Amino acid sequence: MGDRIFNVYDVFLIIAVFEALLLAVFRVVLPTSNRSGKWGSYFLAAFLIVVSVDFITGLLMWNDAIPLSQSFYSNGLVLLFTFSHFTRGPLFYFYVRALLFSGLQLRARHCIHALPALLAVVGVCVFGITTEDLQSRSGDVNTTQMASVIWYASNGLSIFYAAYALVWLQKYLQRLKEQFSSISSIEISWLMVLSGCFLISWSWSILINLSADLIGGGFADAMGTSHNLIRFMLMNGLVFYSLVCTSKIVNVRYREPKQVAGKDSKGVVEQIEWGIHELQLHLFPSINIDQYAEKIGVNAKAVSNALNRDLKTRFFEFINAHRVEEAKRLLEDSSKNNLSIAQIYTAAGFNNKSSFHRFFSRLVGMSPSEYRQQAQRGK
Repeated sequence: MGDRIFNVYDVFLIIAVFEALLLAVFRVVLPTSNRSGKWGSYFLAAFLIVVSVDFITGLLMWNDAIPLSQSFYSNGLVLLFTFSHFTRGPLFYFYVRALLFSGLQLRARHCIHALPALLAVVGVCVFGITTEDLQSRSGDVNTTQMASVIWYASNGLSIFYAAYALVWLQKYLQRLKEQFSSISSIEISWLMVLSGCFLISWSWSILINLSADLIGGGFADAMGTSHNLIRFMLMNGLVFYSLVCTSKIVNVRYREPKQVAGKDSKGVVEQIEWGIHELQLHLFPSINIDQYAEKIGVNAKAVSNALNRDLKTRFFEFINAHRVEEAKRLLEDSSKNNLSIAQIYTAAGFNNKSSFHRFFSRLVGMSPSEYRQQAQRGK
């Protein structure tokens, strides 16, 4: 038998490529129930294909044992490498945005996100950059500078979009708190971790470039090969998340907040308070802002504006603060001593133990059990 072509880190990368391509096919073929889910699947599939191209070009670029025609190796590989490196970040960002927010529509202005990739590919052609130039960066000054720009700009752009995706995740959480009284943050926490890991992985690529430029030798090689393992683990994380968690994410419609002065602002606030004190809508565990607005006969947008502008809060905080007050009332009542803490928070409208304890401790400054003991000792 001849010498081995692939080392163990290359094998990790090859497995990651197969996983990415299989998941891309799965997400496109899998039927979705809404338009935003469809867009999310398309962007994820495109991102996975681009990442696969990224992995394959890296594997071919640094493995001399793989037979390739000289023309493709020198000219074709560099174009694939450049295209994949400059498009992976924008595609990941649009995947996250389409996954979280309903009503995503691609418009002409979104083409600006493709501009860096177009400029980079044109730059490669104009300056005649080859794969060898990317590897060694030892040609003339212009060629060397353009090769460095491709390396650092592509990784910097990916880092920017990963960070931008995290910004949109924060906006999503804010929108959830404006529209829902109870939210599950497990799936969104996983997506934030995943986005953070892509941020780390693409930052690692810049460290590899810096180590190659400043140190070189075995240290730079070790940095590069270890990156294959990182990307393998990251791809498995994305596979797990896509198959298990994405179906549980609640789509919300994102609107930029507007400071609109309502003529009947005082009346809206009174209706909101009426919903609490008379209808006791906070005791409904899964009530959202649309349902609340319908119950009190006010437009949901007017309710949101009044909460934000007049009461300086969001729907999630507003409802759960009143639930805490109800829990306090029950804990103070000695005739309710037969009720467990679980029964107390259920009666107060909470449907999640961790949310109840988190809100109660933050607003009251002690645990529910401590509050019950203290309140009843004072009577």
